[in-house]
Amino acid sequence: MKIYLTALFMLITMGIMTYGQSSDPMVGKCILNAGPDARYLKDFRVQLGKGPENGEPRFRAQMSLWKNTKYRFSMCNSEDSEGKLYLYLKDDANKVVLSSFDQKTGKTYSFIDFICNKSGIYQLSYDFSGGMKGSGVGVVSMIK
Repeated sequence: MKIYLTALFMLITMGIMTYGQSSDPMVGKCILNAGPDARYLKDFRVQLGKGPENGEPRFRAQMSLWKNTKYRFSMCNSEDSEGKLYLYLKDDANKVVLSSFDQKTGKTYSFIDFICNKSGIYQLSYDFSGGMKGSGVGVVSMIK
């Protein structure tokens, strides 16, 4: 009897969790790419036209992050994007504390982890490499 109740409870829970997920397939894919240890917090849909090649990131959002918490920032591109989506994370002093783009090597990472050392409002700045046009999504997750 315990087995049947447990199975029923798990089916109901999975149904509720599935119903609450985003209907955007790109967001769903990016959430899954964050890994099984990641707990979804928020997503940012980014769609930009062609811009300056070496300018400041054009899409900005703010988010409150908590001290001693590990976060994962995942970036996913649509198939028709010309550039790769990257992220700069800035603190309240407008200092870059994290980047998914390595300027020395030119490599763009699809996700980066961040252990927050100071609670506060952080600015998330997204753009596509080379100022190219594209659409994508940035997902913020908390690592358990």
